[in-house]
Amino acid sequence: MKRLLTGIVAAGLASIVGAQAQDKTEVAWGGSNPGGVMYYMVGVAGTELGKGLPNINITQVTTGGSTENALRLIKGELDMGIVYGSHVYMAQDQQGPFANADKGDMLRGVAMAYEGPTYFVTLGDSGIEKLEDLAGKTVALGPPGSGTVFNCSNILTALGMLDSIKPQMMTFADAGRALGNGQIDAFCQSSSPAAAVTELAETRDVTVLAYSDEQLATITETFPFYHGGAMPEGTYRGVPETAMPYTTVYWVAHERVPSDVVQSMVSAAYEKQDVLAQGHKAWAQMKPDVKNFQSLGAPMHPGAEAYYREQGQWPE
Repeated sequence: MKRLLTGIVAAGLASIVGAQAQDKTEVAWGGSNPGGVMYYMVGVAGTELGKGLPNINITQVTTGGSTENALRLIKGELDMGIVYGSHVYMAQDQQGPFANADKGDMLRGVAMAYEGPTYFVTLGDSGIEKLEDLAGKTVALGPPGSGTVFNCSNILTALGMLDSIKPQMMTFADAGRALGNGQIDAFCQSSSPAAAVTELAETRDVTVLAYSDEQLATITETFPFYHGGAMPEGTYRGVPETAMPYTTVYWVAHERVPSDVVQSMVSAAYEKQDVLAQGHKAWAQMKPDVKNFQSLGAPMHPGAEAYYREQGQWPE
């Protein structure tokens, strides 16, 4: 009898454990590849948010970056992703990299993640002092499928320079090493601080090329989803405050993610924002930014809306 009862109890416990496992919500969250800002943002968020949300299992998915994140969200291969606002906008009308994709009407906003600049990095002794000096040079534009390639190509197109360079596609980490080894002349980077640039600047003098006022005006007139800004002095060792184009980046969810899951995650993220920012500085910029996201043509996720209404942060 004792063995039978033991077996029944064990079976019952196994059933409970099985039910708990089934109740756990899996969330696949796309960032970028190592060396990119999105990679580290999602990494620290997955680790920290997971500590207090036992019923949610967050998996960091390594991707090419924003473009791939948006496309995979549209295909249903991701549950969340860090995505440029410009990509949310273009996905609604199936423009640019989304011309052959389904309409992005399943994209839902969670929060503004950060505002990211796009800039070109070279070595201090390269002889490259301004953007025009990139003509004829080998320039890494980022990994295939990344928002960095999208941004860098847009900027060079606006300035009439895209056909003047020798473009290469490589990961951020590989680009930093290739520049340090003299295999390329410069590389383009979106967002800051980026690990690839930080690591290179620790051992070499780096130059971040400044944009002129005229160049910034041309870029923002050609592509209105960019705006002028300045990367603060000290972002990288030895680099002064530098004017450059910025774009807004969002934490985006697929519409299928349950409202209570999104509400729990966004609540935990704001509660732990200081901790997240210690993991990567970009998290310090997180805010609702509801109206600006909605102006892109996509709604906020109901779970995020519930949280912001609860906190009195929903615009009326």
